[in-house]
Amino acid sequence: MFDRFVNLIRAIFGALLGKAEDPALMLEQAYQELNANVMQVRQAVAQALATEKQIEQQRAKNLEQVQTWHNRAIMAVQQGNDDLAKQALQRKQQYTQVAGEQEVLLTNQHKATEALKEKMTDLETEVQKAYSKKQVLIARDKAAQATSKANELLSKTTAYGTLSTIDRMEEKVQEREARSAALAELSGDHLEKQFKSIEIKTDVDQDLAALKDELRIGSTKIKIQEPMLLEEKNKSSNTVEAQEVQDLSDKD
Repeated sequence: MFDRFVNLIRAIFGALLGKAEDPALMLEQAYQELNANVMQVRQAVAQALATEKQIEQQRAKNLEQVQTWHNRAIMAVQQGNDDLAKQALQRKQQYTQVAGEQEVLLTNQHKATEALKEKMTDLETEVQKAYSKKQVLIARDKAAQATSKANELLSKTTAYGTLSTIDRMEEKVQEREARSAALAELSGDHLEKQFKSIEIKTDVDQDLAALKDELRIGSTKIKIQEPMLLEEKNKSSNTVEAQEVQDLSDKD
């Protein structure tokens, strides 16, 4: 029975790591079950001790009866009553036989009780080891969960993913800016824009009319001289100079 409990402890804690359930919860449940089993074993050991004490007390009473009937047989012999002495001796033999059987039973019960106590001590030691192992396994499970969660977060926050998100957000911002500018342009006063265009055209027309008036008022026309080529300009200059020399000769 107790060997089965010890094997149960080892089997439970050995198989829990391979299960999909929450290890911390399963370990705690297993430990509570083991504690409940230990309590039952303690109760069984206590009952065995109580039975041993009870047998011992009954044997002591039977030994007292043995002595009592022995004394009564002596009293009957002293009174010369052999028949009464025989009856007393027969009663003594009955109590002696029962006391002898109880002695054997008491010896066997004592051995069984001591064996139970020893196995209970071993079981309690195993439970203490199971408790320590439970605590270690729970700590390892928490550490594994923390590491797994950290790795999961790291896998979701890679540089590539972050830059990709930033690029997409930049495109969205640019799109919103362009849309806002277009809306601002469309939301302007069209009538005012038309009048500004007319005013600019009117100013140009007025400038043109003023220029024409100046041309009509002037006494001479403004002759636009066409540009001469460099060769023709040199030729004309030489002609003027020759004419001036001829004039000076005539005067002399």
